[in-house]
Amino acid sequence: MTELEKCYGTDGIPVQQTYINESGQQRMIPEASAYNSARNRCTNVSNKDYLKYGGRGVEFRFISFTDWAKELGPKPSPLYSVDRINNEGHYEIGNVRWATDKQQAINRRTTKSIELVSPSGCVGAFESASAAAIAVNQEVTLHHILDLCHGKFEETKGYRASFIT
Repeated sequence: MTELEKCYGTDGIPVQQTYINESGQQRMIPEASAYNSARNRCTNVSNKDYLKYGGRGVEFRFISFTDWAKELGPKPSPLYSVDRINNEGHYEIGNVRWATDKQQAINRRTTKSIELVSPSGCVGAFESASAAAIAVNQEVTLHHILDLCHGKFEETKGYRASFIT
């Protein structure tokens, strides 16, 4: 049995967060690494992704690593990472899962519907920011539309945009 395998109980739930690898270095088990990364995205203003998570109100509501591990269970494989089921929700019991990149891409905020208001006041609803950009013949780029939706600017070239809730 490897040192990593010893970190898990008979039910597959982690019983310790770190182990010593074959090179003698202390390492975190994958579930603990995911726990710390998610917590830091929500609470550490120095984290490069803080503005996308804690900075927009996403909270990390797990009290302990044990609660996290019981909720998620073991990481199925290296192809999985943590995903919030409701992308507008918090990291909390009932709203987290292990998901593949493909599953997470479907769940991204950028796939939310967009309301676009033209300079003349016409309002349009689009399935995505890409569809909105195409509809205005690239007069306003996809990135501008996303910046508008995320509140970085109030308007660009007379256009206003927001996510439809």
